[in-house]
Amino acid sequence: MRKSGLLYTLLNYYLTQNKFMSEKLYKRSGMLTLWLVMLTSVIFAQERSVSGAVKDTGGNGIPGVNIVVKGTSTGTTTDADGSFKITINENTTLVFSFIGYANQEVEVGSQTTIDVVLQEDATALSEVVVTALGIARDKKALQYSVSTVNGDNLTQARENNLGNSLAGRVAGVNVTKISSGPAGSSRVVIRGAKSLGGANQPLYVIDGIPMDNSNFGQAGVWGGSDEGDGLSSINPDDIESITVLKGGSAAALYGSRAANGVINVVTKKGSASKGLGIEVNSNYVFETINDLRDIQTSYGSGALVGASLDTRVATKANTIGDLSSAFNGGWYSQGWGPKFDGSNVVHFDGVTRKYSYAGNNWDRFYNTGKSFTNSVAFTGGSETQNFRAAISNLNSTGIIPNTGYDRLNLSLAVNSKFGKKITLGAKVLYTHEDVKNRPYVSDSPGSSVQAMWRMAGDLNVEDQKGDPNKLGAVPSLADQAANGITIFDGKKPGEEMQISNNLWGQNPYWAAHQFRNDDKRDRFITSGQLRYDVTDFLYVQGRAGLDSYTRRGTGLTPQGTGYNRGGNMTEDETRTLEYNLEYTIGFNKAFSDFNVNAFFGGNKMYRKNEYLAANGNGFNVEFFPAINNARDRNFGYGFSEQGINSLFGSAEVS
Repeated sequence: MRKSGLLYTLLNYYLTQNKFMSEKLYKRSGMLTLWLVMLTSVIFAQERSVSGAVKDTGGNGIPGVNIVVKGTSTGTTTDADGSFKITINENTTLVFSFIGYANQEVEVGSQTTIDVVLQEDATALSEVVVTALGIARDKKALQYSVSTVNGDNLTQARENNLGNSLAGRVAGVNVTKISSGPAGSSRVVIRGAKSLGGANQPLYVIDGIPMDNSNFGQAGVWGGSDEGDGLSSINPDDIESITVLKGGSAAALYGSRAANGVINVVTKKGSASKGLGIEVNSNYVFETINDLRDIQTSYGSGALVGASLDTRVATKANTIGDLSSAFNGGWYSQGWGPKFDGSNVVHFDGVTRKYSYAGNNWDRFYNTGKSFTNSVAFTGGSETQNFRAAISNLNSTGIIPNTGYDRLNLSLAVNSKFGKKITLGAKVLYTHEDVKNRPYVSDSPGSSVQAMWRMAGDLNVEDQKGDPNKLGAVPSLADQAANGITIFDGKKPGEEMQISNNLWGQNPYWAAHQFRNDDKRDRFITSGQLRYDVTDFLYVQGRAGLDSYTRRGTGLTPQGTGYNRGGNMTEDETRTLEYNLEYTIGFNKAFSDFNVNAFFGGNKMYRKNEYLAANGNGFNVEFFPAINNARDRNFGYGFSEQGINSLFGSAEVS
């Protein structure tokens, strides 16, 4: 009666304090309390303890088995002997679960003792992974390390480049994402570098067919741009799974090309369904700069020693005659002049402004990167004939202004069975990539990133926009007069508007909007496989695959650039084709005490690469960038081909 007395006291206090409560309800509170006490007694009466043991099929107790009341979070685990005890109510179902065993549900009813025998889960014990040559094997039977990533994990936090999606997902795999825009490449190294001078990157295999992952160029110490790689062609929505084969034995069947390991990609295929299956996905990702700068904001343009200080002092005194000396002294590209004092000074363009900290130029110049992906896939068919067709579109813009990357993916997979002996499968992947203005990074020339790093604190980057119709360029004479701008470096309207005579330090807007570094690529990756089961343990299989792409690039150093007043332009085209033809004879049979799984086959690989380029220096018609308008023109051509003929085999006795 202790609980009922407490409940009665609380209810009595509440009712007597509430002046608006009905007195009639107050008189009946004793009856209400009595009813609650009776209900509580009934509930307590239903609770009871159930004990028992959980064992395997051999009669051994299983420790650590999870036992949960179905539909609740109430539960317990078995002790070291497999025994358990749990308090439950009537009409309860207990769920027993443990890794490697099939879940089992038991209705308790009136039982007080329950003994359970868990059955081994054949699915859990026989995890199948796709290994070299696209052959599925039991993971427990492999003598080397493999790791598998499900395709669904690649679309949650989406990356434009497939290699970047592996970061943090596979032990022993180091992924370096290069900060070079939405079309940048990825560096993937398995179990550390194998060579000091080599790329150390693994071989990528798509549905059993090796894929070319060539990188078209990287920035060096003195600048340049990341020209991307082959992994950007792959659409994450098309991926079923990725298996990483680590170590020499895992990749031995691919020969020397797989010396740094293999990343095996399996794309999705059709499945039997009633009617037409439709899958629609939309994904939006944005990114901003993680600003970790620690830069002083107390001192402005110039240096603290020598004539530069006198120049700055003279300029602060509005001695226009010394303005050209200030420009030619180059101190606008340095940030250790006199301390800010808020006085009026003449800036690089002849406009008088306050000599004080101009604020965060990174927020003014850099954008929020955006990536929007939409995809739709159709599946259908029966157990013997099925298909999957998909289309995906990616549109993205970079953090650096005027950069972007668009990609269109089309895919088709068909599977057919003819009787019990013949199986046919084919897949086609098509990609169209369009990259706008891959940014120049590292050192100059043409690097807006370097220009932003070097900008002194008293400069506002927006004052360097110049001509609003040609950002970064010297404005027209009319605009100069209207805004009080005095150009003192001898450059004419339309040429680069620089803040000092340091010709290798670009105006960031000129570098971002007037330089061009574009490329487009069309790519086909196709594969087909035909298998004939001679008997239930002997089969013959043939496979053919093709990886072919054409990449066309355009590069422009615009006329009027500080370090190259005449400008130049390059147009180039790369065509790459690789095909693989393969046959396999396989044997898989279980005898009384052991099993034999073996196969033997051969592969023929042929690869051809063709390169054509045209280059022009200087332009006859002013500010008209075209190869045919160039004063000096030259052309280049390159061709290479290679092939590999190989035999392979494997045997496993267990």
